[in-house]
Amino acid sequence: MNAITLKSRLLVLLLAATLPLAAAAAERTSPVPAWRYTVRPGDTLIQIAERYLVDGSDWQAIQKDNQVDDPYRLLPGTVLRLPAALLRRSPAEVTVVASAGNVRLRSGGGDWQEAASGQRLAAGSTLETLDDGHATLRLADGSTLLLAPNSQLVFDALGVYARGLMVDTRLRLQRGHGDIDANPARRANRHLQIQTPSAQVVVRGTQFRVSVDDDTTREGTLAGLVAVSGDGRAVQVAQGRGTIVRRGEAPSAPVALLAAPDVSALPERFEHLPLRFALPRLPGAEAWHGQIAAAQAPDHIRLSKTARGEALTFADLPNGDYLLRLRAVHGNGLHGIEAVHRFVLFARPFPPGLNHPGDAATIRSARPTFAWGSVVGVRDYHLQVASRPDFAHPLQAASSAENHWEAPADLPAGLLYWRAASVDEAGQQGPWSVASEFTYKPGPGPVDLGRAAIEVGSDGLVLKLPPPPEGLVYEAILSSAADLQPILAQAQAPASEGRLDLPRPDGGSYYLGIRLLDPVDQTPGPLAVQRLEVPYSRLWLLLLLLPLAAL
Repeated sequence: MNAITLKSRLLVLLLAATLPLAAAAAERTSPVPAWRYTVRPGDTLIQIAERYLVDGSDWQAIQKDNQVDDPYRLLPGTVLRLPAALLRRSPAEVTVVASAGNVRLRSGGGDWQEAASGQRLAAGSTLETLDDGHATLRLADGSTLLLAPNSQLVFDALGVYARGLMVDTRLRLQRGHGDIDANPARRANRHLQIQTPSAQVVVRGTQFRVSVDDDTTREGTLAGLVAVSGDGRAVQVAQGRGTIVRRGEAPSAPVALLAAPDVSALPERFEHLPLRFALPRLPGAEAWHGQIAAAQAPDHIRLSKTARGEALTFADLPNGDYLLRLRAVHGNGLHGIEAVHRFVLFARPFPPGLNHPGDAATIRSARPTFAWGSVVGVRDYHLQVASRPDFAHPLQAASSAENHWEAPADLPAGLLYWRAASVDEAGQQGPWSVASEFTYKPGPGPVDLGRAAIEVGSDGLVLKLPPPPEGLVYEAILSSAADLQPILAQAQAPASEGRLDLPRPDGGSYYLGIRLLDPVDQTPGPLAVQRLEVPYSRLWLLLLLLPLAAL
């Protein structure tokens, strides 16, 4: 083989490789892409024209554009390029598959109206999501688009050509964020173009994200290849990479997206609201974005949030099985690869708030009354008392239609736990409340006066008792009445001592009450009361004899 032949073949190969790229570039700059038709056995150019063109006589233009020698003899497998302007066209529609929160739309310059699931949108329509709004859209070619809150999307062109064999969709993302799964069936002749204030994104079958913030567009490719252009220049963004386009500038060189986070440590079950997901650590992550969808409808976003810090929280959801889509956000604003975490929420009917005994409280009654707050729409309540926080073997388990319940049997002394749950009108019990810890500490017992000694001295009364039980002290009350009212004198013994000192009353009959007392909360034990005779003093006898001496 001579050098000229080798150079000729290399030139042919180079042209063959560059022609598809040139054609693709031409389609990106043309108003509507051309349709590529693959010739089948028995096809003639006239038949193709009559079947798919608006005017069948335009077959001659097709013959010229594609350099066909014989319109009646076409080689099967040959690809013909048919300009979309010549093709039969029918309008396409976009379907609102699901919407949540505040989502509205308008046709042309009409008034805004609330968007609803199942609604169909024609070319010229605008869809807008507000602060809490989410929308899932299905395009004519089967593509799906998840529109995040605070986004606005305009449907510039929605066309179906050649009896559905080619679909052309042109959208304008004015602001916000969209996740797109384009042409999931990977069918030929499906064209999707998204225009933003600073960029143009062209795809045929891929998964990607586009966000618009003021004059900046960010694109991240999750699968396939995406062509992004701006200021007359373009880049090809491969899977796992992203680019940034600012108004009047060329797209930045594609960079790697942040990796998917590790979500293995996130909770798999929630029984109380709000939902709180502790965020993993990932180098380069400056913020986090989470989306929640029902497990049975993963494309129907219920909630989404972007936040900084150590946790991502969501306020409210009904009971059910859910998916959390979590991805990190780089300092450049590009969202990373997402990880999906499945969890169950079982929070309704809401458990009541526990009132008495309060958390860390000490009670003295062996059969206390438990009380909790009422919950609207609840039929009754379930209650458990246990000696262990896992409630594996409850000491008491009861049901009450009221918001209080009295223990029917004595509780053991020591550290105890209790919790309550609501039961709705259908008999469904909700989750247990967070357990409340309390201590049952029996009150002091009676005093054993059999070991007591009382001395009546000239200056006072001295009570001598055995040392009190640990943690308790003695208390004495002196009165002239059996009910110890009024109190003439009262005293407490020092801790761990059994001696009490009272002032000496005048001679006569008195009543002395003695009891044990817990000095921590001044809880008294039962009073042991005895009658006490106090002799008159000698001075008092001399005063009585003075009148007799005067006689």
